[in-house]
Amino acid sequence: MKHIKIIIGVILGILLIVSGTFFFLKITQVKVEGGDIYSDQQIIASAMSDKYAYHTLYFLAKSKLGHVDCLPFVQEIDVEWDSPTGIVLHVYDKTISGCVKYMGQYIYFDKDGVVLQSLTEPMDGVPVVTGIKFGKFTMNEAFEVKDDTLFETIMNLSRLIRHYKVKVDQIKFEEVKTKFAAKMLKDLSVEKRALLVLPGRDESVIRATKNLPLLDDCYVNTLNVYDILRANKLIVTREAMENIQEVYA
Repeated sequence: MKHIKIIIGVILGILLIVSGTFFFLKITQVKVEGGDIYSDQQIIASAMSDKYAYHTLYFLAKSKLGHVDCLPFVQEIDVEWDSPTGIVLHVYDKTISGCVKYMGQYIYFDKDGVVLQSLTEPMDGVPVVTGIKFGKFTMNEAFEVKDDTLFETIMNLSRLIRHYKVKVDQIKFEEVKTKFAAKMLKDLSVEKRALLVLPGRDESVIRATKNLPLLDDCYVNTLNVYDILRANKLIVTREAMENIQEVYA
């Protein structure tokens, strides 16, 4: 029994010494890896902004709990200890799809249309998206838009822009108007009933064509023999034709 108490006492003593050492030690070296949006100085200033951040034991506990402070465009920061007084901050940026200009501010959003940040100046490499209509918005929540596929389209465009390293300042969405659709029918010499085949649901096209009595619309996955025989002319978009070839090949 006496030996057990001695062993327990030694273990507790070692733990106290280690804890005391960590408590009095301070972080003297901070490195940053990853992240393209912010500078290393900005990342360090944010992550180490807490009053006790440079105390080793305090920051160790904070990092284990996942409470390292992140800037608005940073998804996550993983902390690696490369020495008792040195850490490496591994930075993972959020995916910025674009921004919209609103009341003199540039409102940045991610791939899901979630508002990330509001800035007075545009960021290099992030296109300004124009021509979209949205309702009220709140920070860290998604824009309210009628077309659910809008932000997926913007995300895909942004990926292509980054992949091919093309400098694009603006992505412009032009809503299809009824006047434009009527002109298209006239140019195609549509005088009797026509069927417009789309690759998928497109709210702007639906709104533009609903008042045109000679034009019906359908999607590749709803296309049927009855609609085809009922129409005097088929109008098929390029993307819809590619989808039809894939489905019926």
